[in-house]
Amino acid sequence: MRSITRGAVVAAAVATVLTPAAAQAATGPDTTGLMGTYGFGRADVIGEAGLRSGVWSAYAVRSGYAGDDLIVSYPARTTPLATETTVYTAAFNEVADPQAECRKVGAAGVAKRAWVSFRCRTGFVPSYTLLVR
Repeated sequence: MRSITRGAVVAAAVATVLTPAAAQAATGPDTTGLMGTYGFGRADVIGEAGLRSGVWSAYAVRSGYAGDDLIVSYPARTTPLATETTVYTAAFNEVADPQAECRKVGAAGVAKRAWVSFRCRTGFVPSYTLLVR
């Protein structure tokens, strides 16, 4: 009887210790929210690029008077991604101020916790690529 009781106590202790770790390892549901309002047509470009890069799992665009709203679903992050990830490139021939758009998207992602940090890398001519961690 003692060995059964001892075995039950050990099993309960192991389950108690491991349950919090398993709960922390499981990812919670995605956060869905407004990432920002961008020029007409730009929200769809940014949303599709973010989906392809894997920084969010879904996106939607809602047109308004001031531009297009980008609504995204993403896992909230408090630690940086393991590697720097390219989200998209704002090309000079597609947007009036690619550097400003890159900074706006990058800052919105940090504020919403879609990523922890970002940088805008200049490329060929005045294009800017958004890289996130």
